[in-house]
Amino acid sequence: MTVKKIYIIVSVVILTMLLFFFIKNKREKDLTQRGEDIVEQIELFRKKNHRLPKDLNEIGILEEENANALYYDVRNDTSYTVSFMMSIDYNKTYYSDTKNGKMDIGKLSKNQEDSTIKNVKS
Repeated sequence: MTVKKIYIIVSVVILTMLLFFFIKNKREKDLTQRGEDIVEQIELFRKKNHRLPKDLNEIGILEEENANALYYDVRNDTSYTVSFMMSIDYNKTYYSDTKNGKMDIGKLSKNQEDSTIKNVKS
């Protein structure tokens, strides 16, 4: 191969990798923003109705089952999670009992850390 062909191949590979990371970061930013908007709507619903919504449909959000789906899970009468998956082993989750206002990457609340430690010891 000539040197020119090698430069072209290397350039294409580098551009492809840069494009991949740009698209991945944009998707994560968009899903995080949607998740934070949903958390805000859930908190408004809780203030108005003095309870958590049973599902996202109750606050006017259609639940999706695709790569960009956000998941809402009521854990008990006072806490819930909102999460999305970036890949099989990477997700972002908001835990209402920590009240941090942002979606954290796989962050466990204190109660979850305690139960995880107990399960590992068992």
